[in-house]
Amino acid sequence: MVKVVRAYKRSVRKQQIIKQLKVWHQNGYAKEVTSYRIAKALGLRPAQTFRDILNEMVADGDLECFDSEQSGRFTTRFYLLASSHLITEKFSHRHISVKSRGVAVGQLEMFS
Repeated sequence: MVKVVRAYKRSVRKQQIIKQLKVWHQNGYAKEVTSYRIAKALGLRPAQTFRDILNEMVADGDLECFDSEQSGRFTTRFYLLASSHLITEKFSHRHISVKSRGVAVGQLEMFS
């Protein structure tokens, strides 16, 4: 059985968070999400250290956050990508290499 790697550096976690939010935004799944949903998507425990990483990203300008009042619940904090990450993503292309039995047989290009 393969052991799941959980010990990544903070910089790698930040890149994973940005990548996950970009994928969700492209697919129209979610534009703003809670810290719990991001943590579960990355296979992490939603702990205070993870929220500290998200708050650092907000301070750096990579993410934006807002609080929302929900009836019958505590105030919920939602995180979303900053517009600088969305603008650069619109004009980039994704290249996917197609392999058959380890040999490259083609290449796909996806436009955003």
